[in-house]
Amino acid sequence: MDRRSTTTLIIIAVAAIAVATIIFALRDETSIETAPPISQVIEETPSSILEPTDSSTAPSSTAAEKTTTTTTSAPPPTFAPGETACSPYQSITTAGVVASPELVEASGLAGSRTQPGVLWAHNDSRDGARAYAIGPDGADLGGFDIAGALAFDWEDMAAGPGSDAGTSHLYFGDIGDNFSIRGGRITIYRVPEPDPRTLSGSIEGTAVLEFIYPDGTYNAEAMFIADDSLYIVTKDTEEARVYRGSATPFDSGVERLEFITALRLGAEVSGADMSWDGATIALRGYDSVWLWHRQPGATVAETFTTEPCNAPAPEEAQGEALAFLSDLSYATTSEGSNPDLFLVPFDD
Repeated sequence: MDRRSTTTLIIIAVAAIAVATIIFALRDETSIETAPPISQVIEETPSSILEPTDSSTAPSSTAAEKTTTTTTSAPPPTFAPGETACSPYQSITTAGVVASPELVEASGLAGSRTQPGVLWAHNDSRDGARAYAIGPDGADLGGFDIAGALAFDWEDMAAGPGSDAGTSHLYFGDIGDNFSIRGGRITIYRVPEPDPRTLSGSIEGTAVLEFIYPDGTYNAEAMFIADDSLYIVTKDTEEARVYRGSATPFDSGVERLEFITALRLGAEVSGADMSWDGATIALRGYDSVWLWHRQPGATVAETFTTEPCNAPAPEEAQGEALAFLSDLSYATTSEGSNPDLFLVPFDD
């Protein structure tokens, strides 16, 4: 958003402050645990933007949900002496053009875990709570409402394995806060990943995960899933702060995020993802892609103590979206009408 015109930023700021005033005025700030979810207290939001949450369809927090399954993907990479996580990535190809006329501010991207060749995306702003399915060449596979979700400032998304074999979840991160008006609270919406070719109407079964930062208010545009946890990376040129929260529904109302580490990359982080085999963490900026190799058994925190390498970064107008695919390649795209869909192949 930082590259938009001053006029656009002012319009967005006025609208955001108006909505935020309604949100935070209705909150009980005296107790984090008893504070109601945002989606339940915004009574004045138009029904076209916010649909009532159906608790009967929202996934519950069960032991089964906390057990992840193994998704078939390429084997973990092996590196010769002197090689890094970036060594297998040497070229950039143009896979196609994003054809959807509605997907004009692609801020998040995720590779489908259940539908080969399908990518999921969402808009940054000027849209409701909607997910867009696109083909491997950018073909328009449809846009779908997310039932029970509110798009305040969606900035990134991720895909993760579901509770049962062959299933997956999509996570949409309402984590943006350009004007520091959220009071440190963010929301993640989790839905079962559908098959866009057979889906009619909205995506149901939304679970609302609300979090609060333990130490302040931050703007964030990057999120990824690892080991039943979701990780939020803040957007700041001087310091990208990494926080962890549960990737499965919880009963505490609002969960306090755990601070993991701070990264000094010299640029803003606008997107993130983890490879399907768990061996590579990617953060991206407008002009950079940083990769970390995660050793077997290492935590995310331990991985971030190592130095990243610089992987190929396509030249894009405002690149904020990156997603790994099953073959360990990664795709990127930019905000804007009909942007290119780029692919950086994995060449072991």
